[in-house]
Amino acid sequence: MPTIHTQRLMMRQFVASDLDDYYAIVGDQENAKAAGFQYARRREDADYLLQTAIKQEMVFAIVERVTQRVIGSIGLYPKLAENGERERGAAEIGYVLNRSYWGQGYMTEAAAGLVKAVFNQQLLQTIWASFLSENTRSKRVLEKLGFHYFDEFTHSKYALYQPGKVEVVYRLDINQ
Repeated sequence: MPTIHTQRLMMRQFVASDLDDYYAIVGDQENAKAAGFQYARRREDADYLLQTAIKQEMVFAIVERVTQRVIGSIGLYPKLAENGERERGAAEIGYVLNRSYWGQGYMTEAAAGLVKAVFNQQLLQTIWASFLSENTRSKRVLEKLGFHYFDEFTHSKYALYQPGKVEVVYRLDINQ
């Protein structure tokens, strides 16, 4: 997919030289918790995650156009059907933003740009999203984009990440 431009942002493929900015994002516990993943404890961990992101066609660096700094990541990931196979025409959106940029509308702008590009090119019919119930910021982003509530579930008390937390599932369909 080509680069996506919005008013203040550019979404492009990650490159190796993004490591410093990327580590500032994924190495921050609060950023990682909000996005639902374990933070990168060391620069080498961040580099591993970055190399993984570089290889994924639908994962993008969120670049602030004025400064040219990577301030976040946004991507579309395979959605698995109940039978364990990849669900055709569907993906799950995932994102993380450097918390220095929270509350300024950047993630809503980035996600709107990605959703518009994907739906305009008819690459997907449905985009899924999930967030921990306490993450009201993510809920607001999704609702501004037109996503609607679908379901929720509670993580097992034995889950490796966020045991006992409630995860809320939203969806957005191309014809909404």
